[in-house]
Parts: sequence; C-alpha cells; structure tokens
Amino acid sequence: MTEETRLNNENERREEQTTETSSCEMADALARGARLLGLAALGAIVAVSESSSRFFRALVEKGEQSEPQARERLEALSRKVGRAAGRLEREARQLRERACGLARRSERYLDEKVASALRRAGLPTREEIQSLMARVDALHARLEALAERLQPESKPGA
Repeated sequence: MTEETRLNNENERREEQTTETSSCEMADALARGARLLGLAALGAIVAVSESSSRFFRALVEKGEQSEPQARERLEALSRKVGRAAGRLEREARQLRERACGLARRSERYLDEKVASALRRAGLPTREEIQSLMARVDALHARLEALAERLQPESKPGA
C-alpha cells in the first residue's frame, strides 16, 4: 500500500467518524429541542390554567362586590314599576268611570231626542203604548167574564 492510499484510507475513516459524530450530535440536538418544546407547551398550558383560574376568581369577586348594589338597583326598579303600575290602574279606573258616565249621558241624550221626535210626529211613546196594552188586557178580561155570564142564559132548553 502506498503512502497515498494509506492517507486516503485514513481521510475516509476520519470523514466517517466526523459524519457519525455529526449525526449523533444532530440527533442529540433534535432530542433536546423536542424536550424543550414539550416543556414550553406544558408551561403554556399551566400558565393558561393558572391565569384562567385567577381571572375566574376575579370575576367571582367582582360579582360578589357588586351583588348588593345590583340587588338594591333591582329592588328600586321594582318599587318604581310597582308605583307606575298603581298609577296606571288608578288612571284606567278613572277612564273607565268617565267612559261609563259618558255612555249613560249619551244614552239619555239619545232617548230624549228620539222621544222628542216621536212627540213631534204624533207617535205614542213606549210608556203610552204599554199603558194602552194594559188597558186592552183589562178590557179583554172584562169581556170574557161578561161572555161567561151571558152564555148560560143563551142556551136553548135551559
């Protein structure tokens, strides 16, 4: 083997060792990077969990602090609504009473106008017609009584 061949072989061995060393170092670096990435992800999950827990607790505290004020506002609003409902009921009752009064006055007015028109036309009123009907009924009853008394006398052979 010549010196040149020996040097070539030696260079090739060194290159193989360098490649093997470089591949191992690269695999180690990748493993370290993957581990760091996993740890970072785990840390992010923990941080989000902790911050969301803190945020939730802060919201609960704000709610607890504002609950008495909200309840007071709601009660005040409820009282206002109750008073307004009472006023509306009173006003509705007054309007109903006014409407009924107006309807009664309108009916009386209309009755008076119809009666006046009937008098001008010479037509009898309801009361006059009822009075005449009562008189006719009384006359009818008297005629029947008279007919019963006369009937036995008009029978032949009696």
